[in-house]
Amino acid sequence: MMIKFNNLLNGLSMPNSAKEILFQLLKSEKKTKIIILLFSLMSAFFGILAPLSQKYFVDSLSGLDTNYIYLLLATLSLFLYLTFNVLANYFAAKDAYRLQNEISKSYYKKILDLRPDTLGKKTAGELVSIYATDIPGATILIEQNFPQAAMIIFPLILAPVALVYFYDIPVFWTLVLLACVALINLTMAYRQSKFFYKFKALAADRIGLVNEWIINLRLLRTLGWMNHYEKKIFESRKIETFNRVKMVTNGQSMNAINSSLTFFLNILAIQFVISSSNIYFNKSHLLSLLWIVGIFLTKPFRQMPWLFMFLFDSWTSIKRISDVLDLDNQDHRFKTAINDKKVTLLPSASDIENAIEVENLNLKINHQHVLKNLNFSIKDKEFVTIVGEVGSGKSLLLLSLIGETNAEFSKYNIFGKNAFDKSLEEHHLNFSFVSQEGFIMNSTLRENVAFEYQTSEQIDVDLKKSLLASEFETQLDNERSYSLDTEIGERGINLSGGQNQRVNLARAFQYNRPIVCIDDGLSALDVNTENKIINNLFYNQWKDKTIILATHRLTVLEKSDRVLFIENGQIVAFDSYNKLKEGNERFKIFIESLTKKESSHEPI
Repeated sequence: MMIKFNNLLNGLSMPNSAKEILFQLLKSEKKTKIIILLFSLMSAFFGILAPLSQKYFVDSLSGLDTNYIYLLLATLSLFLYLTFNVLANYFAAKDAYRLQNEISKSYYKKILDLRPDTLGKKTAGELVSIYATDIPGATILIEQNFPQAAMIIFPLILAPVALVYFYDIPVFWTLVLLACVALINLTMAYRQSKFFYKFKALAADRIGLVNEWIINLRLLRTLGWMNHYEKKIFESRKIETFNRVKMVTNGQSMNAINSSLTFFLNILAIQFVISSSNIYFNKSHLLSLLWIVGIFLTKPFRQMPWLFMFLFDSWTSIKRISDVLDLDNQDHRFKTAINDKKVTLLPSASDIENAIEVENLNLKINHQHVLKNLNFSIKDKEFVTIVGEVGSGKSLLLLSLIGETNAEFSKYNIFGKNAFDKSLEEHHLNFSFVSQEGFIMNSTLRENVAFEYQTSEQIDVDLKKSLLASEFETQLDNERSYSLDTEIGERGINLSGGQNQRVNLARAFQYNRPIVCIDDGLSALDVNTENKIINNLFYNQWKDKTIILATHRLTVLEKSDRVLFIENGQIVAFDSYNKLKEGNERFKIFIESLTKKESSHEPI
């Protein structure tokens, strides 16, 4: 049976990851699903037993002996009807919670594995929205749909049987009536699901805008863009609210129509029994009939549109999750870490001449060729600077070397060994990376340099050494006292741009990797501090490291061993600064342009 079900899913036209999620939801915890079905059946059984027991009790009132056993049975049946209903929902919610954890782990792992250029237009806000909204939405299939379907189907089976047996109502007309009700509910539910889908999409857009607004709050205020950006958020919220109003209105209409349906069904049932049934119709028949049609079938009829709606809603959530899970990095050559174990071994540089050897590095983003046929090698313990205009590909080149883009290589060796023979996690252990802005935790200076919460004070000596190496004085810096216990504040609010960069340099020093990649990580430093870092850190304490620095600072170029000059994603030249300045016209033009911008304080 499971093989047939799997084949059925494979035959459906849907993304592979959507099939996997759906199969995961439906096949997991079979025992739990059997329990839910059993409890739903018992709930329906006692739900139909209650009115029949009442009928026999009312019949006994007209006789000589009143049989109170039927009254007790009716009361107990009603209690068990509600109890098994609650139990079925409890087990469904418990199973859904477990499935949420499983899908969340898969989703989280996928997000970590995806590289920035793979995500395309998907924002952090959208990814968070999918995590917070669509993962619970997908498991609605188990939490709501599965027990609801059981509690709808069983009453819809038992009720016609009872109507035929006790009131001689033809089963054909009962089924026709139920089919008409189901069709009306399906139509309303489909319309409601479209509002739900749009609601989730609009909410994801708004969360993305708000997330971007929060991250750049200080910058937006400084630039005077707060009103413009907030207006954009309010407009997004207005569109979302209009859709929500339509969604709520349609939902209320669904409830109103279902309430009206129940009323008309009562009238039709009574009229049908009186006019066509061959049985003698008395007050006990009327009481039990009203119970079956007006109470027992009311809940399934009211649940039916929501069953369909949650089914559509769950599917849209599964589809939105699968859209992310189906994203794939173009380059799969890095091996997967064995059993997802955390890699802790730190590779050491060998005596091989070249730290990095690259042949035919190519990178395409959104069908645009941004890095084109790059061929170069960087010697072990060499200090290399990368220069070029904004957008020339400097940052993408560094990220490609680290393994954070979908770049393709004909050859990529690290210290003479194929980089792709190891997992991406092991590959990362070759590199320290310092970005222009860096990442600062809302924590102490100690925990930021160690990059770990609740850092032991036993490593304070090493941490202070790392800070001194990056020219971050812990006793007195810019007339402010800093200690390892100093709270830096959210996103480094208590630090200047230069201090922020120095904390990230200290972190790179602390982690002690053989290759240090710095993406314009000296841009906020004054010339004096920059010279100290190059002389004391780059040339002295990092003399056994391979350093690759992407920069716009002219003062750094002449201090590096070689300069890699890049234009429009292509290497124009790679040689010492003096040789390039003397023999390469394009480099000379670039340097002259850079000099003018520096002298006129234009943005570089």
